[in-house]
Parts: sequence; structure tokens; C-alpha cells
Amino acid sequence: MPLTGELEHLPIVDVIQLIHSTRKSGTLNVYSRKGEGQLVFNNGYIVSATHSSEKLKIGKILLESHIITQAELDKALGIQELSEGDERKPLIATLLDHCGLSKDAAFKALETLIEMTVVEMISWSRGIFTLDVDEINVSDDYRYLPKQLQTVSLDTQMVLMDALRIFDEKVHSGEIELTEEPLDEGSLQSFQPTEPSTPSGDSIPGTVQDSAEIIVSEDILGLADLDKIERRKPHVFKSLEAFDPAQIHRQLIERTLLELSANERESLVSYLANISTPFLGEDGMQSATAKSQAVIIYTCDEFLQHAIMTVCKKEGILVFVTANRHELDNLIDRALYKYLEPILVFGPPAADIDDFDQDAIIDVRSLKMAQYPQISIIQLASPLDFTFSLQSLNDGVRAVFPMPYYSERGETFAEDMINFLNTFQTYIRGCFNEERRQQFARMRNSLSGLRLLRKAPDISLLVLQFVSEIFERTLTLIVDKNELIAERSVGIIDDKVSGPSAPMKFRIPVRRESIFKQAIQSGSAFYGPSADGMLSDLLYPEIGTPQDATILLLPLKSNDRIITLTYADFGSQKARQVSLDFLEFFAGQAGIAMENALFRKQLNNSGQVAVTH
Repeated sequence: MPLTGELEHLPIVDVIQLIHSTRKSGTLNVYSRKGEGQLVFNNGYIVSATHSSEKLKIGKILLESHIITQAELDKALGIQELSEGDERKPLIATLLDHCGLSKDAAFKALETLIEMTVVEMISWSRGIFTLDVDEINVSDDYRYLPKQLQTVSLDTQMVLMDALRIFDEKVHSGEIELTEEPLDEGSLQSFQPTEPSTPSGDSIPGTVQDSAEIIVSEDILGLADLDKIERRKPHVFKSLEAFDPAQIHRQLIERTLLELSANERESLVSYLANISTPFLGEDGMQSATAKSQAVIIYTCDEFLQHAIMTVCKKEGILVFVTANRHELDNLIDRALYKYLEPILVFGPPAADIDDFDQDAIIDVRSLKMAQYPQISIIQLASPLDFTFSLQSLNDGVRAVFPMPYYSERGETFAEDMINFLNTFQTYIRGCFNEERRQQFARMRNSLSGLRLLRKAPDISLLVLQFVSEIFERTLTLIVDKNELIAERSVGIIDDKVSGPSAPMKFRIPVRRESIFKQAIQSGSAFYGPSADGMLSDLLYPEIGTPQDATILLLPLKSNDRIITLTYADFGSQKARQVSLDFLEFFAGQAGIAMENALFRKQLNNSGQVAVTH
């Protein structure tokens, strides 16, 4: 029987993670005033996706990815139009049979369709979802090559991680606007999604079985006996009451903490329900992701997975859980690849489980510390096991966090667990508020924006803006032979909050023995106090003298030549510690983007010349 709920009370990211963590199979249908979408799961893994938007059709994805040409798409659609009955095949099949599309390219496009469908759904704050458990309505395009179907069985947490990154990029570029969706009087009682469309060559509609009555959940995702609604025809919902997230906590606690009394269980349920409200950003809107903040939990304790996930979500922190060593590596690798700097949390040893006893935990933890020395690790442990705690600290973990065991303090376990989770929430918040992690978050967001830029001036401006988030005054200096040309600035002409100014346009010559000349010749950044004559004689008369002599010169290199120097200082404030490695890394990535932009411009110019001749 279907699980039904409202996105306002259980965001789609949480729904998808629940399906994955409970390894459910079924078809998830999501309805919003912005559109309709469908995801199909097999044992918690995504195997199919459809969407009502014309932007999310397999033909359009293949075309925009330059996998097929418009002529090939038109040919395939034409063949479909002339076909009838069993001879009419899905678009993927038609392209494979008649247009030379490779199987690898086809399934890569289907994977992209899944990812982009999730991206679209993340932006929906209002709507409803239904999960038809054990009813797997895989779309025809995915069914066409049964032997290859396993290649489109995507790790749900990986898809979410990619989708959230893409979502961030689209928000920053303005492609997605975060606005509160209106809700009519009567909430979802008056919400009537559109009827399913007739299948077409480049459309993969979702299917929902008709029924006279839908009972909201019975042992689905660990839920039972929630609410009942009546559906008189497909896609029309009536008398739907608000979904109660407390039921998730209650069912999981009753299943995993059998030794607790009813009152103790309800105490934990009440606590988790109170902190289950969606994380709100500064604008009061629900945040789909808190930028670069992520926690990866490795434990076989189902309640602990769930409780820490709930705590992290309260802080707006992405959290991923696993009890599988191979999946742990995949999560870490994908997080780092997507410019996330996760904190790895190891659950306490479980003496009666081979893969999670003390020796196994130490082995896995030591291996991860050797593979990923840049990642912070938190170890959870019994407060009575001081030997294991001391060994963990000696091995180099960031912290050992004491957590309650029922076998040690059964009479106060519920109270101790609440204290533990409250303290963990405060601690993890502090971890992600550290200056270096904040700088990493800023770099990650700027790198996301960098991927979308195609013009050299836009790339140079983004470098200026990135540096201005750390310094009070910043200025782009274009390197032109033996002189520097002042371009846009932040915090010099106007207040820093006003953003980049118009180009300043003054010119200053580059002296031979100056730090400017050294930065241009070496291509390396300079950061520190300086009494260079170029500053006092030529630059400061134009922009004013900062209170502190500490400055930054950050070269932007493209095609083996320094294009710009980004100058920065602390204005009227005292100098602060700066992660120069972040700045240099970002400048290096911007240089690569600049090379690509200039190369594209040369290709376009060559093409125009060829057409002219």
C-alpha cells in the first residue's frame, strides 16, 4: 500500500534518503504545481526516472550533450511517427537501431535524466508524494536492453550528492529561483495534478494504478497506521491530512530499542520530532543544502544512523550513512570530487558483529586516515572504554565522543541519549563554523559558479569576488606588457557590501625589483607584509593606504602567461590568517577555465572567418 505525504513536511531529499536507507523497492510519484516526476527504486537504488517537463526528455538530453544531432533526433522521431503497435519502439531503441547511438552513450543519457529529475524535484517545496512499494514501473526506455539494466541502477546517495551540487550551481547562476510556492485554502485537499499524458516518442510518462481507496502506509519505510485518504480517480487526492514525521521516529525506535519502556521510547520520539523541523536559511526559506557541509556516518547501528542524520539535518548539514566498506569509499571519493569536505563519523564498536568489532573499526579507520589524511574523523565510543578512546586519539582522530550504552546505564539511557545528541549537534555545528571550513565552503560555491562561465571577463570577475569574501579591499590589475591596468574593485570606491565597482582604469608601471614583477615572473602568489615602493609611490595614491601592510597578490595564469594580478588588503582592519592554498587552488582552476574560454573564442572566430571566405 502506498505511503503518501506532503513535501512541506517531508522534503523530497529526506524521502529519497529514507527509501535508500530502508532499501525499499517501488515507484515514487511526486506532484507539484511546478510539474510531476517519477523515480523508480529497486532495493533502494534508482533504476528509472520520468518528468513532465519538456526540458527533461531523453531526446533533449542527448541533443544538448552533443551525443546526437538534430537531424538524427528528427529521423528517429519520424520513424516513430510512422510506426504503429508493437513496431513503435521507445526513442532510445529507435536511435540505437537506426541512428548509430551506442549503448554506453544511451545509458549515460538515461543516468543524466535520473540526476536532472532529482535536481528539478529538489526545488519543489510544496506538493505531494506517493510511494507504491513493490510496484516497479520502469519506463520503456530503461527496459529496452534488459541485460544492461543493471548499469542504470544508481547509488541513491551518489545521485543526491551530484543533484545537490548541480542544484546549487543552478541557483547561483539564476536558472533556479528559490521562491515560496503558494498554497491554496484547504492545502492539498484542493490540489489536483494534471492527468497523465499520452505516451509519445520523447516522453516517458509515469504510471499510477487506479484504486478506490489509498491507505497511507502500512509498514512502509518503517511506518504504520498513519492516516487514510481517498482517491476517486488517478492523480486526484482528497481529504489528505498533514504527514506526521514523528511516526518515522516511533516505528524505528520500537523496532531497534526493544529494551526501553514505552515512556522512554516516547521521550526519544518527542525529542527527535522536535528537532525534525526543516532547516531554514537566513531568508526563512527551507534550504536544500548547506553548501559544503557534509557528514558521512559509518556504523551498523540503525538507530544511531537515524538519530545523527536527524540532528545533522536540523543544522542544514548533508549527511550520508552506510554500513558497507565499499560504499564508504564511494561516498568519500564522490564528496571530495564534488568539492565537499566531509567529516567522517565512526560508530562505536559492536563486539557481537564481526565487521564492526574493535579490531575491524580500527582497521577501517586506519585505512581511511591513510587514504584521506585531509578528512577529520570523529570516533564514537563508550565512556567506560578509555583504552579504545586513548588509542583512537593516539591514532590521530579529531575527537572521541562518548555515547551511552544501554548495558552500562540502562536506567537513564533515554535521557543520556538525548544529552549525547544535543551535545553532538552543538559540536558538529562548531566544526563547520571553523574559519578554514568556512573558507572551503566559499571556495566550493565559487568553483560551482566557475563551471558555468564562458567568457574571460566573467572569470576574472569571479576571482575578484572570491578574494573579496576574505579581504576587505580587492582590485583586479590587468597585466599589459610593462604596466598594470586597474580594472574592477571591491571595497575601494564604495563599501564592500556594494559589490564590484566599475573599472578604475588608472595605469601603473611595473618596476623591475618589485613584488609585482616577482609575482608575474614566478606565477606564485605573494601574501604578507610589504613595504614595496610600487605600493607607496604608485598604487596607494590611487586607492588609499591600508591600516595593515599585509597584502595579497594572486596571479591568474592562462596559456603560460599571467593575465591578471588580484591585489587585496584588509583596509581599516587588522590582518587575519588566510588559507593561501585555497586561493592558489581557485586561481589555478580559474586559469584553466580562462584557457577554455579563450580557446572557444578562437574556434568561434575561426568559424566566422571560414564562413566569410
